[in-house]
Amino acid sequence: MKRFTLSACLMALLAICACENEKDNVIDDGTEVEFSAAGTCVPITYPEEFIILSWYELININAESKLQEFKDPSAEWRLQKLAEAGFNAYFDYRLASLEEAEALLALGDKVGVKIITECPELHDPATTGMAVAAMSAHPSLLAYNIWDEPDVYEYPEVVRRIREIYKYDQTTPCSVNLLPNYAWDEWVEETYLETVRHYLKNVPVSFLSFDYYPVIIDENGNRTLREAWYHNLEDIRTAALEADIPIWGFALVKPHGPYPKPTLEDLRLQQFSNLVYGAVAFQYFTTRTIVWRDSVTEIYPLVKQVNEELKMMEPLFLGADIKNVWHTGKQIPRGTKQLTKLPEGIATVETGDEGTVVSYFTNNERQYIAFVNRSCTDNTTLKIKFDSEAKYLDKDGTESPVSPNYTLDPGDIAIFTWN
Repeated sequence: MKRFTLSACLMALLAICACENEKDNVIDDGTEVEFSAAGTCVPITYPEEFIILSWYELININAESKLQEFKDPSAEWRLQKLAEAGFNAYFDYRLASLEEAEALLALGDKVGVKIITECPELHDPATTGMAVAAMSAHPSLLAYNIWDEPDVYEYPEVVRRIREIYKYDQTTPCSVNLLPNYAWDEWVEETYLETVRHYLKNVPVSFLSFDYYPVIIDENGNRTLREAWYHNLEDIRTAALEADIPIWGFALVKPHGPYPKPTLEDLRLQQFSNLVYGAVAFQYFTTRTIVWRDSVTEIYPLVKQVNEELKMMEPLFLGADIKNVWHTGKQIPRGTKQLTKLPEGIATVETGDEGTVVSYFTNNERQYIAFVNRSCTDNTTLKIKFDSEAKYLDKDGTESPVSPNYTLDPGDIAIFTWN
């Protein structure tokens, strides 16, 4: 696909928006709707539990009949195995018909897993109402998928699709997933925040979803992180706070190109970093590398463990007010902030040269600080002293006295609370 300069895309989009007729803001019952900001379609709400979602390839996407694939008993078995690994949601798109979408939703109804999906009938104005009626009749419907990784000049079509669906369903959110800051050209990193802000001011979504795959193999065959990953997280957090909209993050489980087969450390680093930056949904790409045909893969127990750990930490992080996120280490990632002033009540913090992500937050009238080892290959050390009574928290919330020294495994997290 041809890429355009950001300024040209923005100008084109603004011109299109300026030419829209005011009647587009009126739905069939006469209700006037403002479509100029996030949450103006379906109101923004934060989930009551973490959303843990696996992206497509539950079935053979190249099969002659996807409908038969969804109806095959093996598909139900695979979806059940995902549920047993902690997944409460599944995403599938590029379906050929409403019948296929309903077959998938029927699977979700049966297994108890929420579904995000779409079909051609959903996006055709002549059949949108019929598709919405059929899909919304399924208890498993979590969201209508609109677009994966739209470019800026495609936003008007994204908005058109959401508007059309909203005529018939004003309670179910629409799903759009954004590109990361490295997906166009290098210059995008510096303008990514403005791009996301523009998106949230013009596209009426109910959550901010973005993909980013940070763990790569470098030219020397070493596991490393993309340099702009934490800058991306910073920009997503900033834009989400401004719009008061929940964050949906990602982890990669599919090895391809420069991306290696994931380790437990890789998965922890990605999802725990998403967690301490404020994510409430944790997505994995793709299902086929977790469970396939009639068996689970070697990645399955790793994903299951990370999901169990996320669920254990849910009472600490869900609904938390994350006050600030900093970084420690000899060299912090670009676009991030160095930890220079400690929250009141903490006397000293020392970490190894590799560094950590540091998240300070409050929840249920208690204050917390979490440290995530920023390496996916090496341990790091943590020394912390408090001015008042404090406790170390296991992932399940179990409290124990604070020790003078801690060793954090690659990608792992340490959490503390104090008065």
